[in-house]
Amino acid sequence: MAHSSTSTQDADREALTALVNAARQGDMAAFEQLFHRFQQRLFNLIYQMVGNEDDAAEITQQTFVRAHDSLGRLEHAEAFTTWIHTIAVNLCRDHVRRRTHVRTESIDQKYGDDDGPDGGREIPDESGSPETVVEDAEKHAMIRQAIQSLSPNHRAVITMHHLQGMEVVDIAKIMGCRVGTVKSRLARARDDLHAQLSGYLQVSI
Repeated sequence: MAHSSTSTQDADREALTALVNAARQGDMAAFEQLFHRFQQRLFNLIYQMVGNEDDAAEITQQTFVRAHDSLGRLEHAEAFTTWIHTIAVNLCRDHVRRRTHVRTESIDQKYGDDDGPDGGREIPDESGSPETVVEDAEKHAMIRQAIQSLSPNHRAVITMHHLQGMEVVDIAKIMGCRVGTVKSRLARARDDLHAQLSGYLQVSI
């Protein structure tokens, strides 16, 4: 089973590399596939960092425009995932620095699931009685609200690591910091989430 999983991951990486190489040669169909593969994942990350759905949609679009314009300068196709996440994070940082006031927005954004192995992890929608559904929805809303209260950097590492399943070493490359810094931010973010949520529900982050 482990061998099969590894083989699948290798095939997925090869398929992604082939798409990136084709896009670098000007194949717009390949770039569109990359867009559909990463769009929801990047939107989720950006939304967590900027806290505004409209801004997140705009920055997501800017991310792909910049990626398209700069794709020819990407040295290694295998680095595309961390590279495009780095573009998104840097645009978010620029946006946060420019923002002169904080706007309160709904935190009801749902985590989607991309078509492909690099898609974001979706918060489970467990079926059950109406009471259970309402209770689960309330729990998920509380978790989203707690995540939204974190600093942008802490929201980013929690989203990438726990919701999108990214490795700490890749997050460090994206954030432009050391692995130890990412681990420290994750630990601090978890502590903050536990402090906010421990009185209401069991948190497994």
